[in-house]
Amino acid sequence: RSPPGRRPGKESGAITWAHLLVFVFGWLALTFAFHSWRVKDELPPTLRNPSAAGLPEKPAGVAAGGDSLHIRRPAAAARPLDPAAAPNSRVTAIQLASAESLAALQTQLYYWQMNPLAYSGIQRLPSAVGDKYVLFITDCGGFNNIRMAFEYFVIMAWLTRRTLVLPPPEGWYLIDFGPFARMKPERSADRVTDYGEFFDIEHIRAAVPIISTEEFRRREGQRLGIPPNVLDVDLRSTDGAKAWRRWLSGDDDHTRVSLPWSPLSHVIFYPSIEQVNAQFPDGVPKDFVHHRQIQEITPSIADKPLIVFPSCKDNNDFRFLVQVNTIAAFADEALSRSYKRMLRDNVHYRSIVFDIAARVIQFMGPFNFAAFHIRRNDLQYKEVFIDASDTLSNVQPLLKKGERIYIATDESDFDNFFKPFVDQGYEIFHWNDFFTDRGGNVLTDVVIPRKLEGCIEQVICALARVFFGTLESTFSSYIFRLRGYYDAPNTEVYFHNLKYNGDVRHDRARTYSRKPPKGQIYKSEHPSIWEDASSAHTTW
Repeated sequence: RSPPGRRPGKESGAITWAHLLVFVFGWLALTFAFHSWRVKDELPPTLRNPSAAGLPEKPAGVAAGGDSLHIRRPAAAARPLDPAAAPNSRVTAIQLASAESLAALQTQLYYWQMNPLAYSGIQRLPSAVGDKYVLFITDCGGFNNIRMAFEYFVIMAWLTRRTLVLPPPEGWYLIDFGPFARMKPERSADRVTDYGEFFDIEHIRAAVPIISTEEFRRREGQRLGIPPNVLDVDLRSTDGAKAWRRWLSGDDDHTRVSLPWSPLSHVIFYPSIEQVNAQFPDGVPKDFVHHRQIQEITPSIADKPLIVFPSCKDNNDFRFLVQVNTIAAFADEALSRSYKRMLRDNVHYRSIVFDIAARVIQFMGPFNFAAFHIRRNDLQYKEVFIDASDTLSNVQPLLKKGERIYIATDESDFDNFFKPFVDQGYEIFHWNDFFTDRGGNVLTDVVIPRKLEGCIEQVICALARVFFGTLESTFSSYIFRLRGYYDAPNTEVYFHNLKYNGDVRHDRARTYSRKPPKGQIYKSEHPSIWEDASSAHTTW
């Protein structure tokens, strides 16, 4: 019976609203549960039941038992591009942006996931007097060797929570001096290079405090007892640069320790050998350690104000060249994913590289062309040089009939050398074409820093449908990683020097028989470096 003053039937209205609220909350709960199930199902095999991954059997040469350290099977077979089946995929987003405008495509090519405030300096990590530091000497190899070593130094500064000290500008091999096949500097050009010419230093600062050598000397010279002949020398002079290098390469003392921990011969167990071994009762997989000496950051190392990496002091212990996923074994597996995410989001080329590459990519059509990197001149491994006809014979089962092909190469006689491709009906392009009508003049009148041409070509190749690198080339290996960051339709690792037949199992075995994912093998990239960057991680 209705209470006094209330119309009959009001109770039924109240019940209806209650039902509606129950329905809404129930629908939200079901949606959340379904989303959680989807997220779990999309995690890589190491974060769920490996037997559910449905991956092909591991080919010969791929390490066994290494899933916990991400020495694991390569990614699943190349998947066909199907925008209708995956309307929200990264590939589709890039293709739609390309169709919309150049500016939209340029934005999509920024694969890192950073807060826009990073450019304002708000996210910059502070550095102050009394900090501990990581100092290093630039690698003596070409740019991609320099890049690899720099990534290692950034990771070590991040892991030890130290300020990274950038070396003073100096000449870089094949950038400022050496036998140039391309990108020759002008005679009047200033033959020195700084890391900020290639890398977005402000984004790195959001993960690792960074200062210049000049600021380091000014701030810490007296406290750390840096000798006057090093503290006051002009680093821009030849003698000054040599004095600085000699000091960095000197003997250990109470303020510093020099670590000859080349990843080619050493592997770090973090935070300690004891704690890592406790996580692996059967031992860390042998193929991960791979004949390398195990190291740990001991209290005596951690207490020193300075950790120094004097690159190229010798070729065994002071070349910091590495396949990034094999730097260290971690007691906390989530931390091993965190440094890969940091590397993806914070350590990347300047945006101008992607902006210029977008012009060529838009002309070619993102993921609608094939790409090759064919090294012909300044690579010391001459055994990997083969004729274009042999290259075509090796990879033709993976090409589409008559498709467009971009070739990044230092071959000086392009038209004659690559004539076999044209004879087989392929439409081939290279860098110089895009300053002509043939390439739509998309680079004509564009101001392009000479030193960045190679980086721009890496990004162009990363947006191809399929990519073939050159064995023993670190230029090629970084393209494989970029393709993983872009979630390219085919992230398989192919080399134009090897014979493929189009069968995923056979072709994957062919690649990994030459470049097995073991600790010392660095001139390739393992899928975990991009897969783990998108997985659950630890805030550090």
